[in-house]
Amino acid sequence: MLQVFVNDGGTLKARKGADITAGPLPAETVWVDLLAPMPDEVTRAEALMGLRLPTREQMAEIEESSRLRRVPGAMHVTVLALAFADTDAPRLAPVSFVLARGRLATLHHVDSKPFLDFRRRAAHQGFPLPKAEAVLRALIEAIVERTAAVLRRVAVELDSLAGGSFRVATLPVEGAPRDDHRTLKRLGQAGHLIAKAHESLGSLARMLDFLTRGQMGEGMVGKETRRWARGARLDVTGLDEYAQFLSRKVGLVLATTLGRINAQQTGIVKLVSVLAVGLFPPLLVTSVFGMNFAAMPELRSPGGYPMAIALAVLAAVVPLWFFRRRGWL
Repeated sequence: MLQVFVNDGGTLKARKGADITAGPLPAETVWVDLLAPMPDEVTRAEALMGLRLPTREQMAEIEESSRLRRVPGAMHVTVLALAFADTDAPRLAPVSFVLARGRLATLHHVDSKPFLDFRRRAAHQGFPLPKAEAVLRALIEAIVERTAAVLRRVAVELDSLAGGSFRVATLPVEGAPRDDHRTLKRLGQAGHLIAKAHESLGSLARMLDFLTRGQMGEGMVGKETRRWARGARLDVTGLDEYAQFLSRKVGLVLATTLGRINAQQTGIVKLVSVLAVGLFPPLLVTSVFGMNFAAMPELRSPGGYPMAIALAVLAAVVPLWFFRRRGWL
């Protein structure tokens, strides 16, 4: 899908119908957004930008020379944006930014929330700065803000899980396994999401460093963008440190949860072991008196049965009393 945004009287607005025509894109185009584009859409965008856009294979490269590079009169950068962060299967979506001829082209194959929100804003309200660099800054800021919102949500969830893990009162044994299973699943999802956010922030930090160092060539990026990149780099660094803190918190809550599960299982094994040992003496007594030998002296005794019952009860009570006294129960 190809969406074109033009300078309409000093405001960035969407040009409707540009995606369905076959001719060249408007000369007043400021931003071309390519979402999982068709080959003809890529060809039209390349004709407008005056250069070849990165392919999907090139966007997936992990080398810095592939993600951050400049060519005569143009700049190519690729960052990783969080996508599907509100689901159980978050992922990283490569997004390529190409700046050339005073225009910006973005190429991505997953429509992440920052792009969707920005396009809606530009389509309904317009964007007051119809310049390619301003659009680039706004999109990067949207990606950073989205990542920050995801980390805030994860932090709230971790606080809730930590409160349950560090409570003094324990859950009933019958309900504990199901609750712990849910806790472990949520911790795993939180850790996975934090790892994705950390990787995304790392790619953003390298891209902002690239902008700050001015490796794009004369006239490609202005002083305002370079100054903005230095400030945005501080924000990304802070978020990355916060993501690392949350990662350590996941490890702490995970260790506490596993320790509680181990303590619960140890208590169950201990209780079963003590009861097995405590019930062994009455079992021995009843086994002895359950023998059917003709020469047994208690066989014809009128008090034999009550005596056997009393002896079995005494054999059960004495070990349990001893265990209780020692604190094993």
